[in-house]
Amino acid sequence: MPMDGFTLSFMQRELRDKLLGGRVDKVNQPERDALVLQIRSGVNHRLLLSANANQARAQLTSQSYENPAEPPMFCMLMRKHLQGARVTNVQQIGGDRILMLVFDCMDEMSDHVEKRLYLEIMGRHSNLTLVNHQGMIIDAIRHVNSEMSRVRTVLPGGEYHLPPQPDKLTPDQITADALSLRLYGLTMPLGKALMEHVAGMASLCSKEVCAQVGLDTQTPCNELDLPLVTKKLNDFFAAIHGRFSPTTLYDDVGMAVDFFPFPYMTRSSENQKEMPSLSEAMDAFYLGRDLRMRMQQKSLGLQKHIKNALERTEKKKAIMLDTLASSDKTEMNRVFGDLLTANLHLIGKAQESITVQNYYDENLPQVTIPLSTRLTPAQNAQSYYKKYRKAKVAEQYAAQQLVQIEKDIALLEGALDDLDKCETTTDMAEIRYVLTENGFLRPDATQRKKKKLPEGKPYRYTSPDGTLIEVGKNSMQNDRLTLHARGNETWLHAQGIPGSHVIIRSEAEPSDETLLYAAKLAAYYSKGRNHPALPVDYTKRKHVKKSANSPAGMVTYTHFQTAIIGLTAEDQTRIMREAAQA
Repeated sequence: MPMDGFTLSFMQRELRDKLLGGRVDKVNQPERDALVLQIRSGVNHRLLLSANANQARAQLTSQSYENPAEPPMFCMLMRKHLQGARVTNVQQIGGDRILMLVFDCMDEMSDHVEKRLYLEIMGRHSNLTLVNHQGMIIDAIRHVNSEMSRVRTVLPGGEYHLPPQPDKLTPDQITADALSLRLYGLTMPLGKALMEHVAGMASLCSKEVCAQVGLDTQTPCNELDLPLVTKKLNDFFAAIHGRFSPTTLYDDVGMAVDFFPFPYMTRSSENQKEMPSLSEAMDAFYLGRDLRMRMQQKSLGLQKHIKNALERTEKKKAIMLDTLASSDKTEMNRVFGDLLTANLHLIGKAQESITVQNYYDENLPQVTIPLSTRLTPAQNAQSYYKKYRKAKVAEQYAAQQLVQIEKDIALLEGALDDLDKCETTTDMAEIRYVLTENGFLRPDATQRKKKKLPEGKPYRYTSPDGTLIEVGKNSMQNDRLTLHARGNETWLHAQGIPGSHVIIRSEAEPSDETLLYAAKLAAYYSKGRNHPALPVDYTKRKHVKKSANSPAGMVTYTHFQTAIIGLTAEDQTRIMREAAQA
């Protein structure tokens, strides 16, 4: 369900009930377009205000967000103005997608002043703006100048103006008579008419309202019994908040796919689960989604860099393989040199070629050797020897380089796979560190040198019999996980492809159920996730060795057995869901 004006009206009531009179204890800005206020009102509430283009919203959340090491300037300003303030009002503006929070703040003279924080939920134009008691903008999370918008600028020091309000009925204006005046004479379908004439009504919401009162959304307004229809609609809007019962919609494999402010008749009732609050319904829906989307956005630049480096390395590999493939021609240069040396007396002046018997071939065939007319017979022989020596050095270099190239390709492919597992900036920093240490990224000269890179945490799962299973998210975590494991703990890895190291945290022999679950985790967190029959190797940790100077995450192992794993859609969904809930 989008955060339309209709849904926002329910959220406004929820926030008003829980936050009114509460004191702002903390202000954080985990992302450039999101603010988290910790408000104490009897208990601590964490209010998330997001102006993200794809999922702008307001809600109370139990999810924890990673804050940057240094707070952004907007965050520092919000702390200055809002920390210690009390919430005096939470209001929706005109039934639209605009939420206003009013705070009682203390100014520099310790006088009480009112400040307002506006959240505008408008797709890519979403914004979060703090306004003082005189209606002047203190700051906005997204500045809008005259070049960006001719209609309305949002800049510090300017006067705050609400976005242009559409000519629609707001919730407090809805009556049977008002609806009749709007719908009378219209030939458009009822569903579309409600969207165009009732504030905050999105398409899905319009269909649901019609379903709740037993009306067909496709029926033209001029064919309806307007007095009866408008009475039904008026009664519905008057009673709806008394029926407040937020729900989350789940798919057949248990993943939250939508949320509603009350049970929806247009969706399957079997897959709807009632939730204690709309915020908790939204938490269930956004659990993991918000984080994955943020990390994907942050990793785009690094992903492109890795792909470019991988492409260059693959081209270099092709060149080296071509060099090795020409070894037959290299050996022929030596043979030509020997044959010319043995037949110097037969070569005449300015001769362009000579045909001699090739005594290196057991069949003793005749072979024609090209000659340079600018060189003497002896110089021609030396020229072939020189070509042979040069090609031989190139072959040796290519063979040496291929060893390193294969390691580089494995490292880059592993880093690319690891990006999908990032949950925090620490996880991503570990990938950057490995790439920098191996020369694929330049050290960040602007970043202050840290004494020690913060350690990311592996995934943690619990097997059906309660055994802890840990999964590395990147090559550095794989190293730590494997090298710090006890000798008789079971170690797993997808065979021959980039993937995570998996450790069953028990020195006892794992049960079949635990071993199968761990093997599924190793398959899921590998490049071969969608392979119908992926081999996964497992052995005791004591049989896993790390060679000196080998890249992070690279190990060798012996005494292993192999399980063939094919993940079903249910397996993948379960692993995804448990990762999000961990």
